[in-house]
Amino acid sequence: MTDFKQDAPLPTKIYSRLIQLLSRLGFWIRFTLFSLIWILLTGWQPGSWPLGVVFIIMASSLSLYLAPQQPIVARQIKPAKLCSFWCYFFIHSLRGAWVTAQLALKPKQTLLPGVINYPIDMVNESHIFTFMQVISLLPGTVSAEHHGGEVRIHILDLNSFSRADIDDCFARVSKLLGKTKQPLVEQSNY
Repeated sequence: MTDFKQDAPLPTKIYSRLIQLLSRLGFWIRFTLFSLIWILLTGWQPGSWPLGVVFIIMASSLSLYLAPQQPIVARQIKPAKLCSFWCYFFIHSLRGAWVTAQLALKPKQTLLPGVINYPIDMVNESHIFTFMQVISLLPGTVSAEHHGGEVRIHILDLNSFSRADIDDCFARVSKLLGKTKQPLVEQSNY
């Protein structure tokens, strides 16, 4: 029987990093995804699996090891807020698709496309990215770029554009992801 000194590290601490990697749910999700990719690449050939398993384990471990260790935002999101936002997202996705299809199918309609700058003050890049993606589901809008404290938004028809929709979108994303500060903006006609 092996005796361990009081101050000596336990043998499991030597391999603790590897054990932590393999015991994480993220590893098994990556393992599954890389396995599916391997199946697609090899066409489910049994002879490819001995080598494939080695590469899948290496790729899964390496991707988990190299992934930035950031706090997961999803833990901070309450289920009621997420459900409310999902309903908003679903309804406005359908509405946006319907309005855009109507605009495309009306041949003699005069559209007035344009670009507006929408000032924002959000706490981090993931909030800005989420806001920019959700804006794109609104009828006739696509977020173009983020510069400083502004998001440039392409509007398909300035005649039917409603700034209230973008303000509502900003408020809902802010409510879902956390507190942000929206600067006071002069009301102007866009």
